Amino acid sequence: MRITSSIYLVGGTTYGLTNGNDSHIYLIKGPSGIFLIDAGNGYDTEGLLRNIRDEGFDPLDINHILITHHHTDHARGAKALKDALGCEVWISDNTGKHLLEEGTDEELGVNYAKEHGMYSRDYVYIHCPVDHGIKDGESFTIAGIEITTINVIGHSDDSTCFLMHLDGRKCLFSGDIVYAGGIIGLLNYPMSSLEGYHEGLPKLKNLDIDALFPGHRMFTLSSGQGVIDAGLKHLDGIFVPPSVGQRIENI
Repeated sequence: MRITSSIYLVGGTTYGLTNGNDSHIYLIKGPSGIFLIDAGNGYDTEGLLRNIRDEGFDPLDINHILITHHHTDHARGAKALKDALGCEVWISDNTGKHLLEEGTDEELGVNYAKEHGMYSRDYVYIHCPVDHGIKDGESFTIAGIEITTINVIGHSDDSTCFLMHLDGRKCLFSGDIVYAGGIIGLLNYPMSSLEGYHEGLPKLKNLDIDALFPGHRMFTLSSGQGVIDAGLKHLDGIFVPPSVGQRIENI
């Protein structure tokens, strides 16, 4: 699904693009190549590759996958893609590299997720060799696009935003850190904490973001900073801020 001339949504279960509870998977077209942001769960790699071909790209031209964080819906599919395409996989050096390469079920929260019915009992996390552990604030160029990284803890310790200029917009690919309406990705899950959000989310202040592309739900091509600022405002309140998965029940 073409979003702009440089940004395509090629995977994601929410929009019916791929199966298996995938996060959004973005393809970025630069002056000298293409790359992916996130890899999905790995249950529908063929569907993902088909979508890339349908958009007119050769998947073998993908030379990098940038992973926003190690959670299964974003990262478990990295190994299958790396094997199929020979591309490099990059993820945060802040726990992400270790977890994707060799994290135990306990470290990954797999046991916890199985106990609470989030994963099936036969679920197995698929590890993947990591070609580069990304440092907070690191800048690099991929496919002719300059990218700056921001490690924002709160959803997970390795959660990383990718900041770049595309099609005249200042774009932030934010993983599960913040969603439309200023909803944050706080989970009752290992490595996710309100304290982490208080430390991490303020790093996204005053960035003047135009387009915000989260790992789930709606993206926006304008006023992306307003979404972030709404999350910061919620975080500054006295009550627990609106978080993903919350529901109001009559008591």
